[in-house]
Formats: sequence, C-alpha cells, structure tokens
Amino acid sequence: MAQAPGAEPQRLRDDVRSIAQLNMLHNLAAALNMLGDIEEIAAAITAELRTIIDYHNCRVYLLQPDGDTLFPVAFRGELFTEYATESLPALVTKLGEGITGNVALTKTSLLTPDARQVEFSVTIPGTDDDLLESMLAVPMIAGDEVVGVIVLSKLGFAQFDEDDQRLLEVLASHAAVAFQTARLLEAERREARVSGALLRLSQAMTSERTVGEIFQRAIETVPTIVPCIAAAAYTRDEETGVFRAARVLAIGAHSTKPRSEIADIPREIAETFLFSETEPFVIPQDVAIQVPADLRFIDEPGAVLVTPLRWDADGFGAIVAVGEVDGAPFDDDALSFARGIADITSLALGNARRLSELERFHELVETLDAIFWEADAKDLGLTFVGGRADPVLGSDAGAWPSQDRAWGDHVHEDDRQDAVLAVRTARDEGRDTTLEYRVRAPEGGDVWVRDLIHVVRRSRGPRQLRGLMVDITERKQAEQALQASERKYSEAFRRERQAAQQLRALDDMKNTFLEAVSHDLRTPLTSILGSAITLERANMDLPQDDAVDLVRRIAANARKLERLLGDLLDLDRLQRGIVSPQRRPTDVGELIRRAVEETEDHNGHALTVDVEPLVVSLDAPKVERIVENLVTNALRHTPPGAEVWVRALPEDGGVLLMVEDDGSGIPSELREVIFEPFRQAPGSATGHSPGVGVGLSLVKRFAELHGGRAWVEDRAGGGASFRVYLPGG
Repeated sequence: MAQAPGAEPQRLRDDVRSIAQLNMLHNLAAALNMLGDIEEIAAAITAELRTIIDYHNCRVYLLQPDGDTLFPVAFRGELFTEYATESLPALVTKLGEGITGNVALTKTSLLTPDARQVEFSVTIPGTDDDLLESMLAVPMIAGDEVVGVIVLSKLGFAQFDEDDQRLLEVLASHAAVAFQTARLLEAERREARVSGALLRLSQAMTSERTVGEIFQRAIETVPTIVPCIAAAAYTRDEETGVFRAARVLAIGAHSTKPRSEIADIPREIAETFLFSETEPFVIPQDVAIQVPADLRFIDEPGAVLVTPLRWDADGFGAIVAVGEVDGAPFDDDALSFARGIADITSLALGNARRLSELERFHELVETLDAIFWEADAKDLGLTFVGGRADPVLGSDAGAWPSQDRAWGDHVHEDDRQDAVLAVRTARDEGRDTTLEYRVRAPEGGDVWVRDLIHVVRRSRGPRQLRGLMVDITERKQAEQALQASERKYSEAFRRERQAAQQLRALDDMKNTFLEAVSHDLRTPLTSILGSAITLERANMDLPQDDAVDLVRRIAANARKLERLLGDLLDLDRLQRGIVSPQRRPTDVGELIRRAVEETEDHNGHALTVDVEPLVVSLDAPKVERIVENLVTNALRHTPPGAEVWVRALPEDGGVLLMVEDDGSGIPSELREVIFEPFRQAPGSATGHSPGVGVGLSLVKRFAELHGGRAWVEDRAGGGASFRVYLPGG
C-alpha cells in the first residue's frame, strides 16, 4: 500500500518524540525522588518540561493545608506584554475557581485549544480578555488526594495535543508523590527546627531575670519559627489599660521605628483589635492597615499575628509578628508555634517576677530575729541551721549539720531531757508542737527560746522535723518580774498582766505567722531546690519522664510560692489602700468554671459547679482570686469525700457567689474572726497545715473593694455556706 506523502517523516518525528518523552520522564522521575524541597521539585518540573513540550508559560500550583487555596510554587516562561503585570496575589486561586481550580476540584485534566471557549475560565487581572491562548491543565493526584495542578499555556490555537496530555498526566503522578514526600520531610525538618528553637528559648529563659531581657529573647526566637518581617513585645499597663512597646525587632533588610517614636496604644483602640486575650489570632492585612500610623512599629504591615501573654494575676501583654505585605497568610502551624513561644515567655515572666518578690521576701525573713532548722525525724540529727543563730547558738551553729550535732544538744542540760522527750512524742504522734526551753548563750547566761516544731510526714511516717526558734528571754523576764510584782503589789500586777496579755497576743500572732510561713515557704522551696539540684547533677541525662516529673514538681511548688507571696503582697496593698477595682464586663459563669478547673488537689472531694452565663462589670482577676480562695478553703477544711458546691446568682444588679460544703460548719464565735488577717479556724480536715491565714481575709477585702461584703452562715442540711455579694459597676 502506498503511503501518503510525508507520512514516513511524520512517523519518524513521532517516534523520536516518544523516545525523548520516555527519556525525560525516566530522568525526571529519578531526579524528583532525589529532591526533598518543594521549590526545587517545582523548578525541576518546569525546566524539564521545557525540553520536551513547547510552552510559553508553566505554573505549578500546590493545594494548601486549608484544602481550598491553590498557591503557585513555580512559574516559568516568557513574559509578554499581556503578562507583565502578573503578581503572586493575582496568581493565587481557590478550589473550583477558573480552569486551575476546576481541574483540582474535578480531578480531571483539561485540554483546550482556546481558553476563551471554557465557560469557567478566569482572566488574570491586567491581561487581554481577547488573548488567544491554548491551555493544558493536569491534576497531581496521590491516591484519592489532590496535591495540586500543573498548568501549561501557549499563545495560539491548539498548541497542545493528547500526547502532551498523556505525558503531563504521567509526570503529574510522579510529581504528586514527590511533593507529598517533600511536605513530610519539610514538616519533620520544621518540627525539629521549632522544637530546637523552643528548647533553646526555654534554656535561655532560665538565666534571664528582667522583663526586658525575656521579651528580647522571645522576639528573637519568633522569626526562627514563624516567617515574618518584624516582631515586637507589648505590655499592658495595669492602671490605664494602654499597651506599650517593650521591645521591637526588624528582620533582614526590613526596618522598624525606634521605640521612642512608637506611641502607646490607648485602651479603646487596643480593645478594638484585641480579638482574644487567651489564644493567638491573626489580624488580616486589610484590617491591620487601619491601625493609626503613629501606633504602628512598621510603616507597611502585612497580616499581623498576635499572641497574648499572661503572667501572675495582673500581668498581661502580647508578642506581635508582622508578615510580608501581600505574603502568604499565617497558618495554623504558625499560631501553634507562637503559642509555644508565648507559654515559655509567660512562664519566664512569672518566674522573674516571683524570684524578685521571693528575694524581697527572703530579705524580709532575714530581718526577723529567728532561727530556722531542720532535722532527721529518726535520730534528730540536724540537717540545716540558718537565720540569726549567732547571738543564741553561737557563730558555728551553721556548721552543726556537718558536725553530726542533733537537735537537743543545744538545750540547757536542766531542760534537755523533757524537751527531747516532747519532740520524740510529737514525732511519734505525727503532730506539731511548741516548746519553751533555755539555751546556754555563747557569751554566758541563759537565753529562753520558743521553738515551733513541724513534723513532715510521708506515707511511711514522719520523715523530717522543721522548726523556728524565737528568743523570748525578754518576755520570760517580764513574766518573772510580773510574778514577783504580784506577790507584792496585786493592783500593779493586774495592770502589768493586762499589758503582758497584749504582748502575748501580739507575740502569738507573730508566731502564728512565722509558723505558717516556715512551713508554707520552706516546704515548696525545699522541693524546688531538691528537684533543681537533681536536674543539675544529672546534667540532662535523666530519662525524659523523670526530668518532666521533676520540672512539674518545680512548677507546682513555684505556683504555691507564687500564691503565698501574692496573697501577702495583695493584703499589704489592700491595707495601704493603693488598690482600686478595674471593672470590665465579665462572664461570671466562665470565670468561676475556669477558677475551679485550675484549683489543685481536690483531695477526693466531690466538687459541683452550678453557674449560668451571667455578665457583670467586675474586676475579673480579683473575683477569680475570691473564687479560688473560697474553693481552696472549703477543700482544705472539709474531710476527704465531702461535697463542695460552687454557685452564682444574679442579685440587685450584681452577683451573689456561694461556696458551700457539707462539712462540720463554722462555730458562731469564729464567723467574724476567720475573715481577719492571720486568723484561722482550728486546723484543717486534711491533716495539713491550715495555711498562713490570709485567704479569707483577701476574700473580704476584695469584696469590700467592689463595694460588697463577705460572710458565712450555716448551710441547710449541714456544713458551711460562704457567701460574697458583689454589686455591678
């Protein structure tokens, strides 16, 4: 049979083309398997395709994690006049939008000789609506999942054929697998980079002591995890509510304003853009540009990622990251990573503040004329002696633990036997005790001391004894003088006895405070020190579970110290009248549920929260402290297994808070005094120290700060009903 003229050369050209295509596919598939970067894979696809298919424009789109956005990761071709205005935002498309979006949505290739004939085609802004252009779009599919789309275009009619489509479909299947593998590798690398950055930040924060240094570390870490062009840290003034820039950082070639030129953000403007005070959020670029220019720290912002910071009761601020103008939006990973930075920063800020207050408190304790000691419960061997021991015990008292000295060796020989017997009895019975005895002073003579002794118990019995000695020589001498005076002058004795009773009451209050502080401060402090020393000596070689457990112990005991110091400082500020309520509309139901959830150690109690949504203008942090202290008081002073109820009801434009229990109730003679500072109900039902005695005092003071009141009454059915009425603002 005769062949048509030119058929043989055409067949040869087709064979050569097929061989070239097979070679290209083989080489490209091998090359894609070796690449682990998305941009490198996309660049390889556009470059290799050019060697076998004649196109003027090739775009590679990837479907983003939101499942809706198709983002161009590669563009290759010739820029004609019609395409000179193309920009990245113009090329971004959505699932189902235009040719690219429809191919991704239907998972079906599209070959058209004239893109104008496709009813759902979309013209890129800035190009000619009447431009004759052939297009070939093929979905990249792995399994049933659309990974992206490869789009080829060429000026002219019918510039691509079915062979080109089959070639591109085979290539697309290889590309889909390569892109998925690259994404997995990129995710692993990113996770490793983020974990390393967060670990380094956490380690660095342990050495920072000031707020400024902590903020600087935080914003320097942000760009290593979250792509951005600038970052800043803001703090909110507790009194005025304005936000002030604490630190500002520009990344790369970008620049920010000097801090001196950045105006404070007034409360009313800040509240407009503060979408959340607890979770990271994104301010879109079109909204961020509405911020007045004098309040911005960068002239032309893109989208803004804001991560709230909260530390202690009143500390609040934010870390702000600014994205590239018209750049890729902040994704869920960015929000998650920012939250990690914020958590570490908030903890560091709280620790810095607590350490500062702890140092001040330590200075306060050091000024007390008292001696602190610890001893092993088994043999009474001393393990620690500190405080102002020199005047009473001698200059070498601090070295007694290393000299194998035991408690009792310091007691006057005439009082020693009875004192040691009393301590051993208290140890065996597992109860605290108070002793008064004489000590031979270093410079001669006898010194009377009062020793407040606490028995530290564990599951297997007493483990340690802790005590606080106070010099009461003057009081003893006064008592002896009074006794002598009584024998001679009965009327004078009565007057002196009244004075002595007043002194004793003051002394008892001081000793009650010292006794509580010696336990509530030293117990968590000793635990923190022991855990920290273990971590230090282990040099990070501990198993991860053990290390995490030690860190949790440190954090838990640090929070106990924070609450103790916070209560004492708040009580001082309230007594001096330097605190005023910062009222804001507050969902009381949500506040109560959050406060109850954060309460530690329910001790086997059944805790019921019965609250409905109720918005009242209140100082939320103060009211949260009221709820925490009332709940903690109920859990501490009722036996394990008792029930506790927390309720809130609207009343006279305000709210009535109620914390009730089915315990033994409060005797009528104590219903007023338990709200006084350092006054407590007798003991706790849990067997632990009843505390310093400021929790209920703060409840009363915070209620009065709002113009309300706090009281306790009998609960119907038995137990106590603590109530706080807070009028609305």
